[in-house]
Amino acid sequence: MGGSGRNRYAVLAVGTATMLMFGTIYAWSIFIPPLEAQFGWTRSQTSITFSIAMICLSLGMVSVGELSKRFSLKACFVVSTALIAFGLFMCRSVTELWQLYLFYGVCCGFGSGMSYTVWTTNVLAWFGDRIGFASGVLVMGFGMGAAVLGTFASWLIYSPLGWEAAFLAIAAIVVLEGLVAVRFIASPPARIAALAPKRDRVGVNLPGSRVVREPSFWLFCIWRSFVMGLGGAIIAEASVMMTGIGSSVGLATFAACCLGAGNGFGRPLGGVLYDRIGQFKTLVLLPACALAVSVAMIAAYVFRMPELLAAALLLEGVLYGMYAAINTSYMRNTFGQEHLAMNTGISAVVLAPFNLVFPLLAAAIFEASGEYLAFFLIVPAFSLLSLAAGALCRPANERLMKRCRAETAEEIEIEAEGGLGDGVSRAGDGAPSAEGGVDPWHGTPIR
Repeated sequence: MGGSGRNRYAVLAVGTATMLMFGTIYAWSIFIPPLEAQFGWTRSQTSITFSIAMICLSLGMVSVGELSKRFSLKACFVVSTALIAFGLFMCRSVTELWQLYLFYGVCCGFGSGMSYTVWTTNVLAWFGDRIGFASGVLVMGFGMGAAVLGTFASWLIYSPLGWEAAFLAIAAIVVLEGLVAVRFIASPPARIAALAPKRDRVGVNLPGSRVVREPSFWLFCIWRSFVMGLGGAIIAEASVMMTGIGSSVGLATFAACCLGAGNGFGRPLGGVLYDRIGQFKTLVLLPACALAVSVAMIAAYVFRMPELLAAALLLEGVLYGMYAAINTSYMRNTFGQEHLAMNTGISAVVLAPFNLVFPLLAAAIFEASGEYLAFFLIVPAFSLLSLAAGALCRPANERLMKRCRAETAEEIEIEAEGGLGDGVSRAGDGAPSAEGGVDPWHGTPIR
């Protein structure tokens, strides 16, 4: 059934609320102290949980690209909701590390990744003319999960009910929200699907097999992966980074929640910025700001100023959210709507190793030295690398556009018939190509 009777802003609002529930995965640092205190686990051991969750998040994202061709976006969402609810429910009774890795890391991580791709694919099909805005608002919920449900979870953790009740309560909320949200996954009417962005659109639909051969894809991955990998490590350790320089538990929890709030609000801000100033300026401005914030974090840690570090963490969260919001906008504008689920998933898989390495590096540095200073000192160098990659994306995209425009109509016709299997479509961002012509909302072939 199509979505002709739905208002696209209602779809966006429900998608944002769903992301809020499922973005609780970013609240992991709040669970670290009580679990380490009760079971005697080390920081490296508990940090692996978040790394596994981030890797499975990426794998969950890319899985929807293929699953939606066989089944539907609704079916994928039901599976994702079940995985997250089951994982959180089982976390309430963990006694061994492997259980934590499986239930929180694998189940919650994979389920959250599936839901992320389902809703970005669903919502952006309704907002082809306002991609940055829609993707930013949508993924704001994902980033705000740590601030909203993280605050609620912290209250339960430090109440007589304990961390077990926190996991159980969030699982129940996820189920209830999922039952409402599934009704808003629908294909847009033709007049909405035909809307297109006004700038930075290359004008092709490339499948993942072609995208991974494009320099513009890899430059963008470099632009985001190092900064977001480091940001993920800071998110995972934010609370204990604060207490390590003399902060009270209350201020540390507040700082971690502010980081989550910044992560959330940074996403629509990044989307609006992308729409207003364009792709190239955004790709240069964000790493320049990240460089400034990294210097502020070093100063706060060296001079043991918890208030300054809390402010820097808030800004770090904003930048992390802005970086995250640009991913879907860049992928859709550069490589098209048709294969968006697969292409955003591939970019997430590229990010996965960085989400594994940097949290483990931060934990290893802490265990070796008893502090995080050495970790903070490496952050500015990667911000500079991101700045360089962002500056190179524009000429790479221009070369891609010229190359695609140079292809003859005869070649395109052959490709559409499956003769060459290259899978390039010029039908428009919202139009299906002959290759992979499956309606992702229903899992049926497009006719």
